[in-house]
Amino acid sequence: MVKREKINGVTYCFYDDETKDDFMQTNLSRPEVPESYKYIRNNPINVFFSNILYYCIAKPIMSLICIFGGVRCKNRKNLKPLKKTGTFIYANHTSIFDMFAIQSFVVRGKRTNLIGYSDMTSVPIGVNICNALGYIPLPLANLKCVRNMLKGLDYYINKKKQNVLIFPEAHVWPFYTEIRKFPSASFHYPAKLMAPVIPIVTVYRKSHFYRKPRPTIIVGEPIYPKKEFDLKQNRDYLYEECYKQMVAISNSYDQPKYFKYVKTSKEN
Repeated sequence: MVKREKINGVTYCFYDDETKDDFMQTNLSRPEVPESYKYIRNNPINVFFSNILYYCIAKPIMSLICIFGGVRCKNRKNLKPLKKTGTFIYANHTSIFDMFAIQSFVVRGKRTNLIGYSDMTSVPIGVNICNALGYIPLPLANLKCVRNMLKGLDYYINKKKQNVLIFPEAHVWPFYTEIRKFPSASFHYPAKLMAPVIPIVTVYRKSHFYRKPRPTIIVGEPIYPKKEFDLKQNRDYLYEECYKQMVAISNSYDQPKYFKYVKTSKEN
């Protein structure tokens, strides 16, 4: 079980399992995705209003929040070769605003969808807004929903040439300055669709104007699946190369430890 405690003015975050523990628990239920959930947004009226919400409201507002919030971005030029290609973005998860910063501030002129847990499908109004903004909920066990999700990914990647954002660490660890271990399973999607992968890493820096460290978002180098590899080989290859880049980027910056993370024994 996670626990956050302030000791002598320093915030300590205690955890048992870096692959399962979440320091930003929403307390929302995580239901099975309804079979009626529209993974593919292709109704002209829905697409029109979805684009209005995404490009004219959400994106400008979140971009301004990032600018005035001291967010910086480096190596955005690495996204240029992928401008007309459906791409999977893999990022570390250190804030609930990660997704908005990448969707609105880092990626320009191209829609970015997000794969995440099914929490938002339990909020009647929120599910419609999230769907319009490109939220792709993960099914728990329903095979029909799994097939629908895969069709949706194929539609956005290969037909619409959009991005799909994945946080392979799955859980939010605020101000964490390393890359946590994560499984290769989420790389099944780009391997199956033969789509490129690009890592994006959030690092932190001290600021003279803010009490808390400010994020700098670093865009890595694109990684392309190999035609001569089978599905499993490509999955493992994309995972290894992506993880290697993310660790290298994170380690190349001297980051302030705003929170101190301490692993505890489950026996204690």
